[in-house]
Amino acid sequence: MAFLVSSSRRAIGMLLLVIASLVATSSKSHAFVTPSGATLSSTSKRTTTATTRNAEALGGDASIADFKVRVVEGGENDSKVVDVAAYRNNLVNPQMMVDRAQKKRDSIDTTKAAFDGIKIGLLYVGPVIGLGTYFSTPGDGALNSALSNYGLFGGSLGAILAANNFMGRSVHVPDLAEATNRIVVDLSEGLLRKQDMGFVAVSTSEDEVQKRIYAPTNGVIATVDAQLRNSPNSPTGVRTVEDLPAHLHIKNMDVHYKKRRQGVANALMELIIEYAKTETDAKVLTLEVLGANQPAVQLYRKFGFESRKNPDGRSKNEFMVKELY
Repeated sequence: MAFLVSSSRRAIGMLLLVIASLVATSSKSHAFVTPSGATLSSTSKRTTTATTRNAEALGGDASIADFKVRVVEGGENDSKVVDVAAYRNNLVNPQMMVDRAQKKRDSIDTTKAAFDGIKIGLLYVGPVIGLGTYFSTPGDGALNSALSNYGLFGGSLGAILAANNFMGRSVHVPDLAEATNRIVVDLSEGLLRKQDMGFVAVSTSEDEVQKRIYAPTNGVIATVDAQLRNSPNSPTGVRTVEDLPAHLHIKNMDVHYKKRRQGVANALMELIIEYAKTETDAKVLTLEVLGANQPAVQLYRKFGFESRKNPDGRSKNEFMVKELY
């Protein structure tokens, strides 16, 4: 019986120690983990302008269309890689991320935060460790060991968190390079590594409200990523698809909700088709789209895409192909 009680106490103790470690981990401030920074400057080749003169031909309203579409070559020297990431980050660019983190840090009552750190150590982590020690320690010394570990670990952790919080470190403020790399790696890594090629629409509107809305993205109002597959010129690491020739696969298309139905998607599709014909050896364009997204399906059919059997048998998306020649 004593053996069973001891074993049960050890099991409970181990469980409580694991819980304590998770609590301690969750109380630490968030930190960005990203690769080293890169200097980014603009290098893109092809640009097409959609103004009020040709907006109707692109399916938009001639009175409001005012944008240009361009290719994003990608790589460390293309500043549009960051602009694309900022667009996908809800129009929040790296400098805004830094400023917001700093504002949050500055708003913290450091004295209150220090007491909160002490409470985490003494009221949450310490008791769990003490109980864990008690149930995992055999013999009459269990209580003394539990109290000792409660004071040692709970008190030490509380003191560390209190000092950290008092110095304002409970909120991590990244530098600009760190913030830049985080959103690029998360949201436009394919462009950064040049596994993808990008296409963007950039606002040229002189309207002050429009300029303010899209200032964080340097005017980017829509983005597309595409990837050359099944080609000798495909980047290293790009997937191949059986039963298809060299093709440019359109991975995504997103137009900001304020700029829809203004010919942006049409202009991007025209640029993609021209680029595929003149700059790649692609024989077809391919894409996947949710069948329920009928506006997108109709757009692609307008440009000559036809539904085919999806090479990925597990996908429920509609697979569409356009012959280029």
